[in-house]
Amino acid sequence: MRRGVLAWVGAAGILCLAPTAHGDAAEPKYWPAEKLEARPQIKTHVMPEYPKDLPAGVRGRVVLELFVAPDGTLDRVRVASAEPRGRFEQAALKAFSAAGFTPGIRKGKAVPSLVRIEVTFGN
Repeated sequence: MRRGVLAWVGAAGILCLAPTAHGDAAEPKYWPAEKLEARPQIKTHVMPEYPKDLPAGVRGRVVLELFVAPDGTLDRVRVASAEPRGRFEQAALKAFSAAGFTPGIRKGKAVPSLVRIEVTFGN
């Protein structure tokens, strides 16, 4: 079975929160990394499967935005970008749709966080 390779956006293998927040400027709905004391960390093993309909050796990259709830579950997952388009998005979405995280922490409390990750496919 061919699988994708997971690459993290950010240093030291840490999930990096997206630089933008949504919602009210004073109290964003999802907090960016620079506003958190602790970033969400993935708790579950995630290994995206390489799409069966593509020949081996096709490379690709998908950047996902994961909207993490205060309890560590995902509110939603969105494709931010993909290269090439239309090839690897579904595999990346499927792999991360059930992932679990530790919550992002702000002022000692769990808060909604926006996690941005990069998933690469191929060698």
